[in-house]
Amino acid sequence: MPETRTRVLQAAEDLDYRPSPAGRNLVRGRGDTIVLLVPRSTIGQNQQRAMERLTGYATAIGANAVLRFADSDPDSTATAVLRLRPLAVVDLGALTPATHDRLERQGVPTVPRPRGDADDTADIEDGIAELQVAESTRRGQRQVVYASLLDEQPDPWSPRRLAALTRATAQRGLEPPVAVAVPPESDAATQTLAPLLASTPLAVCAYNDVVALAVLAAARRLGRAVPDELSIVGVDHTPYGQLVEPRLSTISIDMNQVVDHAVAELGDLRGAGASAVNAAAGPILTLVRGGTS
Repeated sequence: MPETRTRVLQAAEDLDYRPSPAGRNLVRGRGDTIVLLVPRSTIGQNQQRAMERLTGYATAIGANAVLRFADSDPDSTATAVLRLRPLAVVDLGALTPATHDRLERQGVPTVPRPRGDADDTADIEDGIAELQVAESTRRGQRQVVYASLLDEQPDPWSPRRLAALTRATAQRGLEPPVAVAVPPESDAATQTLAPLLASTPLAVCAYNDVVALAVLAAARRLGRAVPDELSIVGVDHTPYGQLVEPRLSTISIDMNQVVDHAVAELGDLRGAGASAVNAAAGPILTLVRGGTS
């Protein structure tokens, strides 16, 4: 009856009642959460962008998005995820193909789907490496240096980046990259890099903009001319790299597209068709040329 309905709605409003997700989950056998799974590392701007994009998609379909760092063991990560019984998992490189399959068998769609034994991030990593090597050596042939991040957190992407740079240098007939772990602090970076920067010219392909800025600071203190003796190309296109002089050359990653591709794949798996967000357009990777290359 209309009067009864009105009283019920008024009571719900007075009590600030909301439907119970726990009860709904019991009926459906799974939750309404989409997990963004990232390797345990120092979170940066790209992960933040991915989370923001995924949150928009989740809200559009009446779900929630949560960020979870992976454990050191992929199997324990999968076990923890299964306890949540999520609607889906968007994996940014934390899981192995075997753990992807394990989640799929338990009814948890996991995207991007693995391509056999291939690394799901290989396409992006190879693209980053190709842009970095091409830009850092455009002034002439130089010894390529891979400057990774020396941090308290493990660096799960670093081996993939080094492998991609090794492939990129081989394709250009260059010597394999020299790898060095750089602390993100000026004095320590200078001490670490001093032996390496004694020889020039060098083409430094940095893990991210933080590392690139540490290399730039060390080069200045050691009297190395940038970019004549030492070219530097970062990754992430952070605002900080554009505030220094010379401005940092870097690679911009469009995380909206990365997430949109995963969401589209998730929609196909769920039979939902087009995604609930407007897909971003344009290249995923873009070179932003500054004054360090």
